[in-house]
Amino acid sequence: MEENYILSVEGKQTVDGHSDKIDLKTRAAYMTKNGSRYISYTEYDTMNPKQTYRTTIKVSPENVVTVMKGGTENHNLMLEQGVRHKCEYITAFGMISLGIFTDSVKVNLNDKGGTIRVHYTIDVQSELASINELNIKLEEVEMNADSHSDSKES
Repeated sequence: MEENYILSVEGKQTVDGHSDKIDLKTRAAYMTKNGSRYISYTEYDTMNPKQTYRTTIKVSPENVVTVMKGGTENHNLMLEQGVRHKCEYITAFGMISLGIFTDSVKVNLNDKGGTIRVHYTIDVQSELASINELNIKLEEVEMNADSHSDSKES
């Protein structure tokens, strides 16, 4: 797939009143298949920059957002408004089971890109662990005709 979109991801996590924010901007591939939209991009491991993971965000026609991380530690995060899903998450200390409750999902995607906004909480053994926001913006890369020109200036 050709990565002809710019993906901006802003994640905010609040734990015990303290917030942390993560920003990511990268090239991404974008397609529609069987009514669902897919955004796919490569992430680099912060601890081992030589290790990469393919991450795919699937948005179903019902606006269920599923974040699928590939590589050696496969796991899926399912975000569905008003529903609590369980997620098995592999850490350096072993596997833990998380509860994910999605407060709201707002999807505004078309063939040119768009936005996804999700608010959700994570719990461990039914105890609130964090409050999370995920803001995704996808923009088609505009090709400049002059950038591919072989003509020379005089």
